[in-house]
Amino acid sequence: MPDPQRRRMHEGRHRADPRRVGSSIAIVGGLVFAWSYGTDAVSEAWLLALRIVAVALAALCVWRLFLAPAALGAPATPHRFAWLLYLGSVAAMLAAIAGGRALLTGVDATHAAGSWIAVCVGLHFIPFAWAFRERMLARLGRVVAAAGIVGLALALTLGEPWGELGAVVAGVAQLTVLAGWALARR
Repeated sequence: MPDPQRRRMHEGRHRADPRRVGSSIAIVGGLVFAWSYGTDAVSEAWLLALRIVAVALAALCVWRLFLAPAALGAPATPHRFAWLLYLGSVAAMLAAIAGGRALLTGVDATHAAGSWIAVCVGLHFIPFAWAFRERMLARLGRVVAAAGIVGLALALTLGEPWGELGAVVAGVAQLTVLAGWALARR
């Protein structure tokens, strides 16, 4: 890598910084939560408002991370087993989603699946924080998992709309954490 690019990477200004690239996956994930769930959970006006907020937050993230990149500071040295931890976390998330959906189907609670998926997605970010030494990922994981847990609990106790609403809220929360991180001064 040429010196100017190496310097920009060390300052956290390079557009190919792994934190920027990785956050783009979480941006898409937040939008998927906001747009895949909620059709019958709240009125169309409220759902549209939540989705507009999600799109605005995603646009803010893209602007701050790629179009007018904020300096992220020097990236931390990842754990030596970072990619193994990453792959294990993704595999565990996928297995938990599949197992949880099967369990929810077995107890006639498929309406809670969106929030269960949010729990799994949130929890899978937590090992990333350790693997890549990025504190924002721990905060992201806690916030998304908490929104999913609340939606799941409400769906299992109160019924139908809460599982989907929990997933939409988890998506907006995910994008909010990412936007806060993208805008933070370092």
